Amino acid sequence: MNSFVSRAEQDIQVVILAGGLGTRVSHLWPGKPKALIPIAGQPFIDHQLRLLSANGLHRIMLCIGFGAEEVEEYVGDGTRWGVEVTYSREDCKELAGTGGALVRALPLLNGYFMVVYGDAYLPIDYKAVIRAFLSQPLPAMMCVFRNRNRWDRSNAEVRDGKVVRYSKDEVGNQFEFIDYGINFFRRNVIERYRSHPQPFELAVIQSDLARQGELAAHEVFSRFYEIGSPEGLKELERYLSETRTGQ
Repeated sequence: MNSFVSRAEQDIQVVILAGGLGTRVSHLWPGKPKALIPIAGQPFIDHQLRLLSANGLHRIMLCIGFGAEEVEEYVGDGTRWGVEVTYSREDCKELAGTGGALVRALPLLNGYFMVVYGDAYLPIDYKAVIRAFLSQPLPAMMCVFRNRNRWDRSNAEVRDGKVVRYSKDEVGNQFEFIDYGINFFRRNVIERYRSHPQPFELAVIQSDLARQGELAAHEVFSRFYEIGSPEGLKELERYLSETRTGQ
Protein backbone atom coordinates (compact mmCIF):
# COMPACT_ATOMS: atom_id res chain seq x y z
CA MET A 1 0.00 0.00 0.00
CA ASN A 2 1.16 3.55 -0.74
CA SER A 3 2.91 4.80 2.43
CA PHE A 4 1.23 8.21 2.13
CA VAL A 5 -2.22 6.64 2.07
CA SER A 6 -1.36 4.37 4.99
CA ARG A 7 -0.11 7.32 7.06
CA ALA A 8 -3.07 9.50 6.06
CA GLU A 9 -5.51 6.84 7.25
CA GLN A 10 -4.11 7.24 10.74
CA ASP A 11 -3.85 11.04 10.72
CA ILE A 12 -7.03 12.12 8.96
CA GLN A 13 -9.04 14.74 10.79
CA VAL A 14 -12.61 13.75 11.67
CA VAL A 15 -15.06 16.64 12.01
CA ILE A 16 -18.25 15.88 13.94
CA LEU A 17 -21.09 18.33 13.29
CA ALA A 18 -22.74 18.40 16.71
CA GLY A 19 -24.11 21.92 17.09
CA GLY A 20 -27.78 21.50 16.17
CA LEU A 21 -30.89 21.79 18.31
CA GLY A 22 -32.23 18.28 17.73
CA THR A 23 -35.81 19.54 17.35
CA ARG A 24 -37.35 16.13 16.57
CA VAL A 25 -36.16 14.60 19.86
CA SER A 26 -35.86 17.69 22.07
CA HIS A 27 -39.20 16.96 23.75
CA LEU A 28 -37.74 13.73 25.16
CA TRP A 29 -34.78 15.47 26.83
CA PRO A 30 -35.56 19.19 27.05
CA GLY A 31 -32.47 21.36 27.03
CA LYS A 32 -30.05 18.47 26.40
CA PRO A 33 -27.79 18.52 23.31
CA LYS A 34 -28.06 15.43 21.12
CA ALA A 35 -24.45 14.48 21.87
CA LEU A 36 -25.41 13.88 25.50
CA ILE A 37 -28.69 12.03 24.98
CA PRO A 38 -28.43 8.75 26.91
CA ILE A 39 -28.27 5.69 24.64
CA ALA A 40 -27.78 2.23 26.17
CA GLY A 41 -26.66 3.80 29.42
CA GLN A 42 -24.11 6.25 27.99
CA PRO A 43 -24.25 9.69 26.31
CA PHE A 44 -24.41 9.27 22.55
CA ILE A 45 -21.04 10.98 22.00
CA ASP A 46 -19.48 8.22 24.09
CA HIS A 47 -20.61 5.61 21.55
CA GLN A 48 -19.45 7.76 18.63
CA LEU A 49 -15.98 8.35 20.02
CA ARG A 50 -15.55 4.70 21.00
CA LEU A 51 -16.43 3.65 17.46
CA LEU A 52 -14.00 6.12 15.87
CA SER A 53 -11.21 5.19 18.28
CA ALA A 54 -11.76 1.47 17.64
CA ASN A 55 -11.25 2.20 13.94
CA GLY A 56 -7.94 3.93 14.53
CA LEU A 57 -9.29 7.48 14.11
CA HIS A 58 -7.86 9.74 16.80
CA ARG A 59 -7.89 13.34 15.54
CA ILE A 60 -11.37 14.64 16.26
CA MET A 61 -12.81 18.13 15.98
CA LEU A 62 -16.26 18.78 17.43
CA CYS A 63 -18.28 21.61 15.92
CA ILE A 64 -20.58 22.53 18.80
CA GLY A 65 -23.22 25.17 19.44
CA PHE A 66 -26.33 24.29 21.41
CA GLY A 67 -25.25 22.86 24.78
CA ALA A 68 -21.60 23.53 23.95
CA GLU A 69 -20.44 23.96 27.53
CA GLU A 70 -22.02 20.68 28.62
CA VAL A 71 -20.53 18.79 25.68
CA GLU A 72 -17.07 20.23 26.22
CA GLU A 73 -17.21 19.50 29.94
CA TYR A 74 -18.16 15.87 29.33
CA VAL A 75 -15.78 15.14 26.45
CA GLY A 76 -12.80 17.22 27.55
CA ASP A 77 -9.69 16.49 25.52
CA GLY A 78 -10.87 13.00 24.60
CA THR A 79 -8.24 11.15 26.61
CA ARG A 80 -10.64 8.60 28.09
CA TRP A 81 -11.45 7.34 24.56
CA GLY A 82 -7.86 7.44 23.36
CA VAL A 83 -8.55 10.34 20.99
CA GLU A 84 -7.47 13.97 20.73
CA VAL A 85 -10.46 16.33 20.66
CA THR A 86 -10.42 19.99 19.63
CA TYR A 87 -13.42 22.30 19.32
CA SER A 88 -14.96 24.82 16.97
CA ARG A 89 -17.62 26.61 18.96
CA GLU A 90 -20.43 28.84 17.71
CA ASP A 91 -22.96 30.99 19.50
CA CYS A 92 -26.06 28.85 20.12
CA LYS A 93 -28.20 31.96 19.51
CA GLU A 94 -26.75 32.35 16.02
CA LEU A 95 -26.29 28.81 14.75
CA ALA A 96 -24.60 28.71 11.35
CA GLY A 97 -26.10 25.47 10.02
CA THR A 98 -23.99 22.46 9.11
CA GLY A 99 -22.42 24.21 6.12
CA GLY A 100 -21.83 27.41 8.03
CA ALA A 101 -20.25 25.46 10.87
CA LEU A 102 -17.55 24.19 8.50
CA VAL A 103 -16.92 27.70 7.19
CA ARG A 104 -16.51 28.98 10.75
CA ALA A 105 -14.14 26.10 11.47
CA LEU A 106 -11.88 26.89 8.49
CA PRO A 107 -8.94 28.12 10.61
CA LEU A 108 -8.88 24.70 12.29
CA LEU A 109 -9.46 22.47 9.27
CA ASN A 110 -6.70 20.36 7.75
CA GLY A 111 -6.04 20.16 4.01
CA TYR A 112 -8.57 17.32 3.76
CA PHE A 113 -10.89 15.82 6.36
CA MET A 114 -13.81 13.51 7.01
CA VAL A 115 -17.18 14.84 8.18
CA VAL A 116 -19.73 12.86 10.18
CA TYR A 117 -22.99 14.07 11.67
CA GLY A 118 -23.38 14.41 15.40
CA ASP A 119 -26.49 12.22 15.44
CA ALA A 120 -25.17 9.35 13.30
CA TYR A 121 -23.78 5.97 14.38
CA LEU A 122 -22.11 4.33 11.39
CA PRO A 123 -20.60 0.86 11.97
CA ILE A 124 -18.46 0.36 8.85
CA ASP A 125 -14.81 -0.13 7.86
CA TYR A 126 -13.56 3.46 8.10
CA LYS A 127 -10.12 2.65 6.76
CA ALA A 128 -11.70 1.38 3.54
CA VAL A 129 -13.66 4.57 2.92
CA ILE A 130 -10.65 6.74 3.73
CA ARG A 131 -8.58 4.80 1.20
CA ALA A 132 -11.34 5.24 -1.36
CA PHE A 133 -11.27 9.01 -0.93
CA LEU A 134 -7.49 9.32 -1.01
CA SER A 135 -7.24 7.10 -4.09
CA GLN A 136 -9.47 9.23 -6.33
CA PRO A 137 -8.92 12.72 -7.80
CA LEU A 138 -12.12 14.61 -6.96
CA PRO A 139 -12.14 17.20 -4.15
CA ALA A 140 -15.04 15.61 -2.27
CA MET A 141 -16.61 12.21 -1.74
CA MET A 142 -19.93 11.09 -0.32
CA CYS A 143 -20.49 7.62 1.09
CA VAL A 144 -23.83 6.41 -0.20
CA PHE A 145 -26.13 3.56 0.77
CA ARG A 146 -28.60 1.89 -1.63
CA ASN A 147 -31.54 2.86 0.52
CA ARG A 148 -34.50 2.79 -1.91
CA ASN A 149 -36.47 4.91 0.60
CA ARG A 150 -36.32 2.12 3.17
CA TRP A 151 -34.74 3.76 6.23
CA ASP A 152 -35.37 7.35 5.21
CA ARG A 153 -36.15 9.21 2.00
CA SER A 154 -33.42 8.63 -0.57
CA ASN A 155 -31.71 11.80 -1.76
CA ALA A 156 -28.85 10.96 -4.13
CA GLU A 157 -28.59 9.94 -7.78
CA VAL A 158 -25.38 8.05 -8.50
CA ARG A 159 -23.90 7.41 -11.92
CA ASP A 160 -20.43 6.31 -13.06
CA GLY A 161 -18.87 6.64 -9.64
CA LYS A 162 -20.21 10.12 -8.95
CA VAL A 163 -23.15 11.69 -7.16
CA VAL A 164 -24.74 13.55 -10.07
CA ARG A 165 -27.72 14.92 -8.16
CA TYR A 166 -28.29 15.46 -4.47
CA SER A 167 -31.34 16.98 -2.82
CA LYS A 168 -33.13 16.64 0.49
CA ASP A 169 -36.22 18.31 -1.01
CA GLU A 170 -36.76 16.69 -4.41
CA VAL A 171 -38.62 13.43 -4.77
CA GLY A 172 -37.81 11.22 -7.71
CA ASN A 173 -37.35 7.62 -8.78
CA GLN A 174 -33.74 8.44 -9.71
CA PHE A 175 -32.91 8.77 -6.02
CA GLU A 176 -32.02 5.19 -5.23
CA PHE A 177 -29.26 6.12 -2.77
CA ILE A 178 -29.04 8.11 0.43
CA ASP A 179 -26.21 10.12 1.92
CA TYR A 180 -24.81 7.62 4.43
CA GLY A 181 -23.51 10.30 6.76
CA ILE A 182 -19.77 10.14 6.00
CA ASN A 183 -18.39 12.79 3.65
CA PHE A 184 -14.87 13.87 2.69
CA PHE A 185 -13.72 17.29 1.58
CA ARG A 186 -10.57 19.07 0.65
CA ARG A 187 -10.30 22.33 2.54
CA ASN A 188 -10.44 24.49 -0.60
CA VAL A 189 -14.01 23.29 -1.22
CA ILE A 190 -15.16 24.91 2.03
CA GLU A 191 -13.12 28.05 1.30
CA ARG A 192 -15.40 28.72 -1.69
CA TYR A 193 -18.25 29.39 0.75
CA ARG A 194 -16.57 31.99 2.97
CA SER A 195 -18.99 34.67 1.74
CA HIS A 196 -22.11 32.50 1.59
CA PRO A 197 -24.95 33.90 3.74
CA GLN A 198 -25.38 32.00 7.00
CA PRO A 199 -27.01 29.92 8.24
CA PHE A 200 -26.80 27.34 5.47
CA GLU A 201 -26.67 23.57 5.37
CA LEU A 202 -23.99 21.21 4.14
CA ALA A 203 -26.53 20.04 1.55
CA VAL A 204 -25.93 23.31 -0.33
CA ILE A 205 -22.26 22.42 -0.80
CA GLN A 206 -23.05 18.82 -1.66
CA SER A 207 -25.67 19.80 -4.25
CA ASP A 208 -23.30 22.28 -5.89
CA LEU A 209 -20.51 19.71 -6.05
CA ALA A 210 -22.85 17.14 -7.61
CA ARG A 211 -23.94 19.59 -10.33
CA GLN A 212 -20.30 20.46 -11.04
CA GLY A 213 -19.23 16.82 -11.35
CA GLU A 214 -16.92 17.12 -8.34
CA LEU A 215 -18.55 14.74 -5.87
CA ALA A 216 -17.32 11.15 -5.92
CA ALA A 217 -19.64 8.40 -4.70
CA HIS A 218 -18.50 5.44 -2.60
CA GLU A 219 -21.12 2.79 -1.91
CA VAL A 220 -21.24 1.20 1.54
CA PHE A 221 -23.32 -1.80 2.49
CA SER A 222 -23.95 -1.58 6.25
CA ARG A 223 -27.10 0.27 7.25
CA PHE A 224 -26.84 3.50 9.18
CA TYR A 225 -28.24 4.37 12.60
CA GLU A 226 -29.24 7.82 13.82
CA ILE A 227 -30.71 9.52 16.87
CA GLY A 228 -32.40 12.37 15.03
CA SER A 229 -35.83 10.82 15.50
CA PRO A 230 -37.59 8.82 18.23
CA GLU A 231 -37.71 5.80 15.92
CA GLY A 232 -34.00 6.10 15.22
CA LEU A 233 -33.26 6.22 18.94
CA LYS A 234 -35.08 2.95 19.52
CA GLU A 235 -33.37 1.22 16.59
CA LEU A 236 -29.92 2.25 17.81
CA GLU A 237 -30.70 1.16 21.37
CA ARG A 238 -31.74 -2.24 20.01
CA TYR A 239 -28.65 -2.53 17.80
CA LEU A 240 -26.24 -1.65 20.60
CA SER A 241 -27.97 -4.05 22.98
CA GLU A 242 -27.78 -6.89 20.45
CA THR A 243 -24.14 -6.11 19.68
CA ARG A 244 -23.27 -6.12 23.39
CA THR A 245 -25.14 -9.39 23.94
CA GLY A 246 -23.28 -11.02 21.05
CA GLN A 247 -19.86 -10.16 22.41
